[in-house]
Amino acid sequence: MLPTLTLTELADTMKIGCNTVNFRTCTFDEALERIRRAGYEYVEIEANLSWCSHADPYKQDPTEFKEKVAGFGFKEISALGSHRELITDEQGARDIEYAISWAKKAQIPIVITGEGRKPPAMSETEALDILKRRLEKILQKAEEEKVHVAIEPHGSLSLSTGGLEKILSSVKSPWIAVNFDTANPHRGNYVGTTRRGFEWKLEGVSKSDEISVLRPIARFVKHVHIKDVVGRDAVALGKGEVNLRGCLSILKQAGYQGVLSYETEGNDSPDKTQEMIEESRTYLIDMLSKLD
Repeated sequence: MLPTLTLTELADTMKIGCNTVNFRTCTFDEALERIRRAGYEYVEIEANLSWCSHADPYKQDPTEFKEKVAGFGFKEISALGSHRELITDEQGARDIEYAISWAKKAQIPIVITGEGRKPPAMSETEALDILKRRLEKILQKAEEEKVHVAIEPHGSLSLSTGGLEKILSSVKSPWIAVNFDTANPHRGNYVGTTRRGFEWKLEGVSKSDEISVLRPIARFVKHVHIKDVVGRDAVALGKGEVNLRGCLSILKQAGYQGVLSYETEGNDSPDKTQEMIEESRTYLIDMLSKLD
């Protein structure tokens, strides 16, 4: 029996959401139906090329898209996940600009991306310079549309302790934020996506500690991927290696009241994933009620 407690009853706290990427092998409609059936009121939509294209800003009408999601009974689309390799792919930066304008029309407040991989022959200074120029242009669009761009620890720089701080300090805009992923720093890798395809990248080279990555940038967090892992594999919350309680405590101390979006890589069967999203919602309701 699923818990009946809603986030309305857990006033002045974080909201509980779920990412459609968990069901990336399913149709968009099935992903929405399964997530709503599990009791989630907030949903994050994945718009990540061949990895998971539940949303495609270049092909879908934003108003019709918003109405479709609302028809399943969700309160809000918490964010649009549109990861791109910004350092190495100029088209990726253009995609994010386009996604921002589309998100505004779809009433989605946040577009999530990462910086991607720094090529071995490129210095960190060179990578930050390229990223700065591209982010400045992206953030001009974000300011025009009043949509936040949330950088996730999802690349060579951001997965290292201090890397997110360097990215955030490279540009001056109230529209840059962080989508903190609890598991990515812990395992030190991510799925890189371009129009040519996708692949796992870094393979632990930049493995860090989720607490040390989160603590200095907690005040910038506007959205969270709440994820637990064993090794590289996502599991139900509370069954893995990630210090979830520590992350949630830091977020609460920082005054975070946004969405905790449960995420896996969608590698399990739909029925197994259904069990995971239900267990994870139960875990979060219990954990949020116990936070100091």
